[in-house]
Amino acid sequence: MESITESDFILRAQQENCRANLSERFSAIAPSYVRYKCFAQELLSKKTFPTWRTNRDGTEYIGAREIPRSQAFPITYSDLSKKPHLFPKINFDDKENYLKSACAISFHCEGCGVHVIKDGNHRLLQCALYGLNPELEVYQVNSRDWSSCNVDMKNFCECISNTTFYRTRQKVPRL
Repeated sequence: MESITESDFILRAQQENCRANLSERFSAIAPSYVRYKCFAQELLSKKTFPTWRTNRDGTEYIGAREIPRSQAFPITYSDLSKKPHLFPKINFDDKENYLKSACAISFHCEGCGVHVIKDGNHRLLQCALYGLNPELEVYQVNSRDWSSCNVDMKNFCECISNTTFYRTRQKVPRL
């Protein structure tokens, strides 16, 4: 892992034509910026989520970030890859090559370990769907405290919600 500047992070996001809202980084407490390489399946094996959420049973896509966590739930790439009926809603074409770039832009909570992919979601979904494992270059914002955030991290960070609904879609008590 290599430390980078915020300017390096923004420059790479611009080079990737990242359309995600990156302003949430301003709400993170003491953010740090890093760049590292890892294989896609390694990243997917962590608590890594696309910014897309679904209803409790994963049958419907819920796009609005304003929908509360009690009605819209994180979904892993693996779970999403098994729900092709959702692909049109997220503009994912399973026949397209999304691996033209090997970059991912991520926000990471050092407290609970959650990674939210801000750019590279189609790429990682393709990797989950087909079991692909290219080496990725990840540009990441790390923080231990995202509690002031009101865009994506509020919907995914376990530290903020005190519960998580990923994988099993059941409430998991905090220890």
